Amino acid sequence: MDDRQPREAAPELQEQQTPGAPHADAKPVDHFPDPQAVRTALEAGRIGVWSWDIQSDTVNWSNNLEEIHDLPAASFDGTFSFVENDVHPDDRAEVQAAIQESLRSGKQYQVQYRLVPRPDRDERWVEAVATVVMENGAPKRLLGVCRDVSDRVRLLGELRARAKQQEAVARLGEQALTEIDLQKLFDDIAATVADLLDVEFVKILELVPGDAELLLRAGIGWKSGLVGSAYESTGRHSQAGYALASGGPVTVIDLKSETRFTSPALLHDHGVTSGVSVPIAGRDGRAYGVIGAHTPQRRRFYEYEVSFLTAIANVIAGAIQRRQLDQRHELMIRELRHRSGNLFAQLLALFSQTAKNSRSVPDLVAKYEARVLALASAHRLITEGGWNAASLTGLLRALLAPYLERVSFTGPDVFLEPDPSFALSAALHELATNANKYGSLSVPAGRLDLSWSVDRTAKGPTLTLDWKEGGGPAPKRTPRPGFGSRLITMVIERQLNGEVHQSFAPTGMATRLVVPLTHERWPGRVIRPAAEEETADAVFSPRQH
Repeated sequence: MDDRQPREAAPELQEQQTPGAPHADAKPVDHFPDPQAVRTALEAGRIGVWSWDIQSDTVNWSNNLEEIHDLPAASFDGTFSFVENDVHPDDRAEVQAAIQESLRSGKQYQVQYRLVPRPDRDERWVEAVATVVMENGAPKRLLGVCRDVSDRVRLLGELRARAKQQEAVARLGEQALTEIDLQKLFDDIAATVADLLDVEFVKILELVPGDAELLLRAGIGWKSGLVGSAYESTGRHSQAGYALASGGPVTVIDLKSETRFTSPALLHDHGVTSGVSVPIAGRDGRAYGVIGAHTPQRRRFYEYEVSFLTAIANVIAGAIQRRQLDQRHELMIRELRHRSGNLFAQLLALFSQTAKNSRSVPDLVAKYEARVLALASAHRLITEGGWNAASLTGLLRALLAPYLERVSFTGPDVFLEPDPSFALSAALHELATNANKYGSLSVPAGRLDLSWSVDRTAKGPTLTLDWKEGGGPAPKRTPRPGFGSRLITMVIERQLNGEVHQSFAPTGMATRLVVPLTHERWPGRVIRPAAEEETADAVFSPRQH
């Protein structure tokens, strides 16, 4: 060895000084790099050198192997069992089998294994490569190196995962273009996400009318009976609500220590620890809902996994938009066929009934014109929106435009399908006409308070709208209800399967309208033609009065 070598050579160099014939291409010893340079190069490459003496069952290794194996400094006791115990329990059998095969055959030993998992640490991988040193035809020791390959394994794993995820997104995207039954698509999506993200729970939450709650529309892993019936709040105190408010993905490593929000009952009851939630965005600025992936294990979700879930959320949004468009086309065709004839019947029925309750031709003209304009306003709101759901607030403001300075509005942002919009507009117009003639809007000091809410009932999501008059003349209850009162009852109770409750206190008339709502944002199966549904004659004809 070169006389310039330090007295205390690096362990890795000592192990390489085993007697034996030099290779034909080996460089002269005096050209060998300085041992300190070799040590520095090995440490820079996160490579450690080790030697296992088989007869004495002792192991010598370079100091940096403790760091590579995620062990405290100076903790190695020199035994082979110590090395084995640092290997992940699931990989020990494979490592032992590879060692035995090398000792038996004399071939190179090479294996990759995981380290024993540590709390709050990413998974660590080590690659070991060794040569069998023979003596008198028998293996004497293994001389090899170890290196940290966590980044490489993680990168390869990510590339494989990304390929599978891209394939899944393409497959589900194609399915979303052709699948009529959205529920089947949602179920397939939940199963795919659970498989590719390796999680126990997946939830697809639907934002229900009123925007106060999210319904568990589809999912994997939840207790029986919860899909289709469990709800989660949209408030910022829940993970799903926080995702809706933030407008982007929200990841959680440990729900118990989370400070941004609390664990909702659905997650708490299933022992969820980690998860990621992504909002399902709508093109009109209103979210459709949230998709989430959760696990009881403490886990970190990587950026590519969050990106995959975001892509799946976009697939869901696209499927909903496509079904909405299909249903809108079906509805418009049905309406052109069904309503074009009924519109004339409606106008004739309104004229007939209004004429019976009018005192003179001018009275008839005023009443009839107002009712037709109310219908026209509802039609305008629906058609200008592309036959989409109409905003209840927009409908109320259009109907009560002349009195807005004396009207207060309190309630969530609710959107109504075309049929409820038409029916409600007719009922609200009659209430406004009565208030203008005989109630609170007939005097300057009168006020009108409108408040509404959406709650879950036996009929599903239900709109409750309260119309309260004050500051006007005391209401008078006539012995026989007029056409306007009968019209309100008919459109709400018979056409919308709702309820009408009225009271006549001295302070002013109060009316409560209770109307079941459909989940207009999440279409279900194909809408069937409904030519037999309520017609103008069924709603307005004299024989029903």
